[in-house]
Amino acid sequence: MQGRGAPEDLRALLGMPALAADTTQVLDLDDIHRPRTALKAAMELAARAWGAERTWFLINGSSCGNLAMILATVGPGQEILVPRAAHRSVHGALVLSGARPVYLESPLDDEMDVHNPVEPEALARALEAHPQARAVFFTSVTPYGVAAAVEDLVALGRERDLPVLVDEAWGPHLVFHPDLPTSALTVGADLVVHSAHKLLSALSQASLMHQSGHRVDPARVELVLRMLQSTSPNCLLVASLDSARRQVALQGTRDWQYALDLAGAAREALARVPGVRSLGTDRCARYDRTRLVVSALELGYTGVDLERHLRDHEAIQVEMSDLRNIVVLVTPAHQSQDLERLVGALARLPRREGPARIPSLAETFPIPEQAMTPREAFYGSTCVIPIGQAPGRICAEFLTPYPPGIPLLCPGEVFCAAHVDHLNRALAAGIPWEGPADPTLQTVRVVVDPL
Repeated sequence: MQGRGAPEDLRALLGMPALAADTTQVLDLDDIHRPRTALKAAMELAARAWGAERTWFLINGSSCGNLAMILATVGPGQEILVPRAAHRSVHGALVLSGARPVYLESPLDDEMDVHNPVEPEALARALEAHPQARAVFFTSVTPYGVAAAVEDLVALGRERDLPVLVDEAWGPHLVFHPDLPTSALTVGADLVVHSAHKLLSALSQASLMHQSGHRVDPARVELVLRMLQSTSPNCLLVASLDSARRQVALQGTRDWQYALDLAGAAREALARVPGVRSLGTDRCARYDRTRLVVSALELGYTGVDLERHLRDHEAIQVEMSDLRNIVVLVTPAHQSQDLERLVGALARLPRREGPARIPSLAETFPIPEQAMTPREAFYGSTCVIPIGQAPGRICAEFLTPYPPGIPLLCPGEVFCAAHVDHLNRALAAGIPWEGPADPTLQTVRVVVDPL
């Protein structure tokens, strides 16, 4: 209707220009599934900006891109090498594709207790042990700003002539400044996904998928995208992708230098605040220095507590939190006073009695025993049991703290007592969970037959 007949409150919220642009794919606006004119030109400009051979606009977020990369390259029973500490959309793709995951360990940052990307040595061992694997998947950059050794990881995949798929959702800006980590796209990864809405100016859900090389058939990618993406794409999302592309192509180096300077000054100031720790290049050689990962556990605050305190008492909203940390994105849209407010708020934190103990990821996130493929467990016969009876049973649903969206357990994996303990502690701390049929997690869905 392009805003005609819209209620007054919606017109006041969005404005008539935005509503008027909410139109269907009339001929001159092109079709996201069969781009021929304006949209084709916009995608070609995006490919040129990021140095790709081909780029697709995504309107269902980078989750759609992760699904598409896996569905386009592996099928039922075929092996794919993938980090266990991957976004839940990756694990969802394993259910839909029927592929058999060969999980890769992700090392931990011991102090901040966050997962770092897969290391080349782990991938090399897996490739040697699984010569029949059909694709390699890894994440770079993590939600916490740590980048993978993309040159070495991509080279290992290419030595075996395997498609290399990269979830680079948190790194759409990397190619636009030399002081940011290397993008997997620039070293020959076959398919790379970017969230243009995370750190660029595109609207939420607006993402990009890029292709280089010959190992993945682009016609198959497009076939998969036609199944995954809406046949009624929102033109505002599509337009925001083109606008964000133009902005970062024209002024990306200058803008991200500004963001790097802001974040650097904030990190130096945080280092002088007693009881506050931040992740940085002292422990991570490949680190996106526009990211601030901050912990105030010494002052008695879990990451969730700290996020709530900053929002409720300082009117500061951070990107995400976990049991130990908050994550702050510093972008060209911020000003120096924004970071000064954050540092001041953290310096004013009153010390308080914190939790007696927070379990480490090392205790709860060794790769769980995999008794079935994700697809077999998801579509198998299941039942619901009390959470206390779960140890020893095969999980049949996703149990995912969100953010950051890395499942504690996936379908096909075996519960142990540490998982139940972590669930209870995380619930008590206020961590939100996605995936379980019972949002209270008093019960869980498991495969009928016990081990």
